[in-house]
Amino acid sequence: MRLRLPVVLCLLLGGGAAVADTLGVRAGLAYWSYDIEGFARYQSTDPADDIDVQDDLGYSDDNLVFGYVQLEHPVPLLPNIRLSKTTIDTEASGVMTANFTYGGANFSVNEPVDSALELDQVDVTLYYQPLDNVVSLDFGINAKYLSSKARITSQTLSTTEEAEVSGWVPMLYGGVGVDLPFTGLAVSADGSYIGYQDSKFYDYTVRVTYDTPWVVGVDLGYRSLKLDLDDFDDSYANIEFSGFYLGLYAGF
Repeated sequence: MRLRLPVVLCLLLGGGAAVADTLGVRAGLAYWSYDIEGFARYQSTDPADDIDVQDDLGYSDDNLVFGYVQLEHPVPLLPNIRLSKTTIDTEASGVMTANFTYGGANFSVNEPVDSALELDQVDVTLYYQPLDNVVSLDFGINAKYLSSKARITSQTLSTTEEAEVSGWVPMLYGGVGVDLPFTGLAVSADGSYIGYQDSKFYDYTVRVTYDTPWVVGVDLGYRSLKLDLDDFDDSYANIEFSGFYLGLYAGF
């Protein structure tokens, strides 16, 4: 994959930036209620083989728990780090609305099918904070590892086809936040994005957080994850997972 990003990826990690005054660690878990929409195609360059994940496969909404750990430190020039993991594991049943070819299998109109999707996503984010007071500003890079398995099975003919996709995706990362003084409340947004050739990925979150007088805080937000694949391991897709989440975190 030839990325259309210039050497700005290197410059992002090479410049000076403000650093935290003390060592800080935050770990959190969030319950995400998300909706799925879009299409998928495997080993076919014909858009007529686009399978709608809602209309054909029967996917609607689902939920999961994702988690993260982040470390901010006062060491100059070294970036802060955030590690996060999201695992989507969902199944559905539907009826094909047209004739489709998915990999080496053919599916006919009105054919009932079962399907399953497993999508593991690990994010390693390295970032700086040029601002870190009432207003915060982050910038850096995110290395996202995707590992996906998708399976479609005919209920009548027992025909099954499985697609597997995996690989690292380097992305630009940025974030901004505003603390509301004397309230414990803060509003923030962050996300990662990359576009290359005809593919693009983004993963962004908008949230409101509340730091309680104790170690634990509350996190309410909206997250959207989009995978727009063009010949990524023989897969073509334009799928978005989006919805609200509620989380808890502990800061030390």
